[in-house]
Amino acid sequence: MEKLCRLGKNLVVLACAAVCIWCVAENFQSWAKEQGGKALLFAAGMGIQETPVPAAGMASDSPVTTAEPQKPQTVQPMELNLPDDGIVPFHSDLFPGQNATPDPDRANGPVEEIQMDGGTQIGNFYVRDSTESGTDLAAELLEQPDVDIKADGSVEVLIYHTHTSEAYSASSPGFYYTDMETRTQNQDMSVVAAGEELCKALQARGIGAVHDKTVNDGVYNGSYARSWEVIQKNLQEHPGIQVTIDLHRDSMTTESGVKYKPTAEVGGRKAAQAMLLAGCDADGSWGDFPDWRLNLRLMLRVQQKAQELYPGLMRPMNFSNSKYNMNATHGSMLIEVGTEVNTAAEARYTGQLLGEILAEALTTI
Repeated sequence: MEKLCRLGKNLVVLACAAVCIWCVAENFQSWAKEQGGKALLFAAGMGIQETPVPAAGMASDSPVTTAEPQKPQTVQPMELNLPDDGIVPFHSDLFPGQNATPDPDRANGPVEEIQMDGGTQIGNFYVRDSTESGTDLAAELLEQPDVDIKADGSVEVLIYHTHTSEAYSASSPGFYYTDMETRTQNQDMSVVAAGEELCKALQARGIGAVHDKTVNDGVYNGSYARSWEVIQKNLQEHPGIQVTIDLHRDSMTTESGVKYKPTAEVGGRKAAQAMLLAGCDADGSWGDFPDWRLNLRLMLRVQQKAQELYPGLMRPMNFSNSKYNMNATHGSMLIEVGTEVNTAAEARYTGQLLGEILAEALTTI
């Protein structure tokens, strides 16, 4: 009899449990239909049930609660690289991770950030004339250059580098090491990087340009002879070339060891100041540079346009008794971009700006 009673109690418990399970299942099925796929994820421990937020202007009878957020996964920091767009904030002298304190075990010197100015004023810009040629620069500015850029996509501009290995700095901490590398075969850190930005900016404006990255200064002596060959090779391949640009990087160090960093602010960002160098052969001593005035006229127009578009970007034009392969065409130019203590990013930015300046100047002649 005792066993029979115990069995009856167990049957009652099982019946009650079955009824409870059936009720829970019914409620869950109804809730799941309303919630859709999120319900299955929640039931499996893979989701969080959302609590509706009252619409704007609607009162809520109880405070809205949100589920505790899951802890974020640990993410390894990305490697910090130099920006590839040539743009550096004007008030940011250091790239992330750079140390502003020099290593006491390495000889170093100070860097002074300056804006180069001075010279004789011609219109809205300045020229440093060391030729003693008596050239009337204001009158030459009014004369027509001997170029006619069609901007139809055909190659009309050549960019090359006599001193291809001239290097820039990776950062600008306000000092330099005396054993710093001033030449490099890494063309992302050399004057070639500025030339590439110049080329792309011209092409974006419809001006066909070719950028010859041939290294002409593997041995420094004879660099101009080798770059002359580069010019002639490109003139043969692209007979429509009217303008040749030899892009360089300058260097300025005082007797006390201070290195100058010529810098301009353009659009709230740092750019390496650039300089046009115009050659002269007033007395005919070079013998093969009779048309130097035609180059001069073009560069005066470019200097004028630069001052209109980006005041302060250009250093005073250097007008000197020199040739530097500028006898190759009637549109030959030599441009210096920054010094070795300007950053590669600043030089790239200047390359972009020079492209805009040249495009405007060349298409409005």
